[in-house]
Amino acid sequence: MIPELLLLGAARAEDPAPAEPAESAEPAEPTEAPADADDLEKYRTPFQVLADRTIGTTSTPVEFNWRRTHAMVGATGGVLAELNNFDSARAGAMVRLPTSGLVVELGAGWTGVWDTPSSKLLALTPYRQPGRPPRIDVEASVGVPLAEGVVTVAPRWFPAVQLVFVGYGGIRYSVYPTGWGGLRPSEVAGAVLSPTLSQAEIDNLEGVRKDAMEVDPGRYGLVAGVGNDLYFKRGIFLSPRVVFSVPLLAPVSGSELLFWADASLAVGMAF
Repeated sequence: MIPELLLLGAARAEDPAPAEPAESAEPAEPTEAPADADDLEKYRTPFQVLADRTIGTTSTPVEFNWRRTHAMVGATGGVLAELNNFDSARAGAMVRLPTSGLVVELGAGWTGVWDTPSSKLLALTPYRQPGRPPRIDVEASVGVPLAEGVVTVAPRWFPAVQLVFVGYGGIRYSVYPTGWGGLRPSEVAGAVLSPTLSQAEIDNLEGVRKDAMEVDPGRYGLVAGVGNDLYFKRGIFLSPRVVFSVPLLAPVSGSELLFWADASLAVGMAF
């Protein structure tokens, strides 16, 4: 029994040790990032920055683009309220020139003056009111668009229009042809440039003034107001407007008509 145990121990002693796993001869290559990672890095932008950027533009609905027109012509008519007892109305023509988003307007018209029952009664008294006899009013003004858009009107079958809310400011010059009667050319030239009517002009206007009227000596006046320009698709426009006097030139012109209003309507075509 003992010899068999000795032989078994010797056999176990001769068994070779278990082989260790062989190591790779070549080291493992590290994993490399894609070749274009650095190229894309410069295009990466935080989302907040992207959200703040302009990503597009929207177009504005326009029924008629008046800014692209070359000129506008039209007829005008209006009623004046000079805060006296006389009635005044005017009719004439105008030309508009759109430029740089503004509207430059030149107009001229005849202004007629009539008596009222109150002015006829006033003529029976020694009192007189400042007023302006019949004349030609020449005006140059600038319109500034304040708001605009396409609007629909009632009734619904009426076509949509381009509505422009405009602020106006300008200067108005009154011409009294009757006042130049009997004046020399040099006197007429001086009268045209003068801000006030000369005494000779006032004397010549005695025949055309109303009985209860005292001729106002002012020749120039500043006006300011607002209006709506309604443009139809074919270029036809309507322009109701209300302007008021700005008596800044009254100390120079000697005018006593400090506050008056003019409500007018222009109808024309844009080209």
